[in-house]
Amino acid sequence: MKLYGIGVGPGDPELLTLKAYKILKGVDMIIAPRSSEAKRSRALHTVEEVIKERDCIVVEPVFPMTKDRAKLKQYWKKAREEVLAKGNSCETAAFITLGDPSMYSTFYRFLEVFNDLVEEVEVIPGVTSFSACTSTAQVPLVEGTEIVSIIPDVKAKNAMQVIESSDSLIFLKPKDLDKIEDILGSEKAILCVKVGFEDQKLISGKVSEIEEPRHYLSTLIVKKAIDTEPQDYTRLTQKGELRDTKGKWLYKDLTQEIIGAAMEVHRKLGSGFLEYVYEEALSYELNLKKVHFERQKELDIYYKDLLIPRKYKPDLIVDSKVIVEIKATSGLTEIEEAQLLNYLKATKMRVGLLLNFGTKSLEVKRRIL
Repeated sequence: MKLYGIGVGPGDPELLTLKAYKILKGVDMIIAPRSSEAKRSRALHTVEEVIKERDCIVVEPVFPMTKDRAKLKQYWKKAREEVLAKGNSCETAAFITLGDPSMYSTFYRFLEVFNDLVEEVEVIPGVTSFSACTSTAQVPLVEGTEIVSIIPDVKAKNAMQVIESSDSLIFLKPKDLDKIEDILGSEKAILCVKVGFEDQKLISGKVSEIEEPRHYLSTLIVKKAIDTEPQDYTRLTQKGELRDTKGKWLYKDLTQEIIGAAMEVHRKLGSGFLEYVYEEALSYELNLKKVHFERQKELDIYYKDLLIPRKYKPDLIVDSKVIVEIKATSGLTEIEEAQLLNYLKATKMRVGLLLNFGTKSLEVKRRIL
């Protein structure tokens, strides 16, 4: 059997490649994975107009979104049985997937499971969601010698280091937006939701202004120091919708200013110095930015109505609004976070930042009461 791995693009049937179209018109069987028994295959939805008049076998195996290896093994076994039962006599089969088969697709895993039955393989590339998003928005993803990186999970190994060293960033199915905002909150971004589908949405603004995406098919694109505003998406995409969002963080612009200064310090000094070195350097950067701050200012601590005799001295108080605590450790723990929250409660201040310069990438924790 010859197996085709076909990328059908982000969802818009018109973004299907001509080669994919021709193969789908002639293949004996189409394998269209779906995430659950209750859902249709989105890839199949994309190509249904192409194959609706064809008498070909269609199989929709379930590949659930889980990391449970034992559970996945059972579903792969079931998928093999289903494909063999319906297409045992087929000479050609096409495994269709949204986007591109080489980009976070289950195609190559499928190939492993059916390797003993496949004599020939051909892979047809497809348009990715981030390509469709930037094309619709008319914003270049990268130019010249700029570096673009794809972040599947902000908690992944070396993710923070990659974020710091890249000019453009693609967050697929973005989670932990709070953590992304801590580092890139002041940068401009586009959130694409179901791009390529009839109900697509493109949301623009600063990262700190964009709401948590609620759909699996979401892509966040951040382009650092973007010089041009995105085009009028309402005009450019009649299918979609453009909406602006309001910031949800207290003193968000000020905290992003502080974090930006801290990132510059970490870029220049790296890790390995004592805390007072980073405090000096951060103070220097804030002075350059003309941000008002006080160092080691004594603050009163209250227990109910009791004023504790000893004072608390935060490393920095910025603009009389934000407490900044500087660390140089191998990693922040719940202890430091609890201390910061206690300081906020005791001093009756609202916003606190923990900045740890002791790791390969700057570690940031922002807490608000």
